[in-house]
Amino acid sequence: MRNSLPERLTCPRSPAGHCATRSCAILQYHRVALLSHDPLRLAVQPHHFERQMEYLATSCNVISLNELRQHLETATPWRDRTVAVTFDGGYSDVLYTAQEVLERFEIPATVFVPSVNLIRRTRFWWDDLEDVLLAGDSCGPLVVETDEESYCWPLTSQHDRFRAFDDLYGILSNQAPARQRELITGILRSLDGPGEELDSHATLTAQELPRLEEGGRITVGGYTHHGVKLSLLSEPEQRREIQYNKRMLEEVLGHEIECFAYPFGDEGSYTTATGRILRDSGFRLSCRVSPDPVSVTGADGLYELPRLTIRDWNPFTFHRYLEAFLD
Repeated sequence: MRNSLPERLTCPRSPAGHCATRSCAILQYHRVALLSHDPLRLAVQPHHFERQMEYLATSCNVISLNELRQHLETATPWRDRTVAVTFDGGYSDVLYTAQEVLERFEIPATVFVPSVNLIRRTRFWWDDLEDVLLAGDSCGPLVVETDEESYCWPLTSQHDRFRAFDDLYGILSNQAPARQRELITGILRSLDGPGEELDSHATLTAQELPRLEEGGRITVGGYTHHGVKLSLLSEPEQRREIQYNKRMLEEVLGHEIECFAYPFGDEGSYTTATGRILRDSGFRLSCRVSPDPVSVTGADGLYELPRLTIRDWNPFTFHRYLEAFLD
């Protein structure tokens, strides 16, 4: 990670074995895969993921998000070293790689899934951008016009392509879904196609999604329809994104879903109205991304639960990172 590890937290033990700080850590994963590029650092390699889950199974008290919610609603302290595991994005490697490991180590997890890819076989715009700029050998110049400014990248070197990816990721992250797709379509057309796909960017289909829950360890949560920053949308648009996603997932799964995660996850990715919309829509908790543990005294923050982003770390680095929050 770019920032140094947070200051180590001390956690004196009570005679009952509970943590005096009454906190636990929610972990955020995206993918479990060996990727050629991964510029956003979304993936944990399978052998690292397996060792991380082994560490959690033997060294931590792993609970589901529903159990976490019950602790918060009743102000009941957790056992020492309590964690919950989540995944964002609905990539299919969660089903084909992560599920077996989670079931083997008896670890519950919640997978937050956008619904747009359940309707039509498409990919996230950042994966298209990765393939055309990083996996391919496209040459520029690449010109992109937004409503505010015109941008140009020469694309004569790897440095140019890397810089273009970073710049465009920042630009596209702050566009509404229709505009994102319009800009990506123009980029692909300008550079003669999607480039070489060295990595699989497959996401879960409507047929695959129920299989996630078959083993009883994994539950599905909401993530908006398009996986877009809700802060870019008006309140009615936010409501449509959230409620359509919930309805689609529930139709595919055949049961209600109660947990939600904000796409992108930082405090600027949602608004003060978003929590109210989630409550009105039947969600009982939601997660953001923040380097903080969850405190049992903050039950009124059920719609802004912090999560720690996990990277492709070996077991010792994983251990050192978690110790800052669990001890």
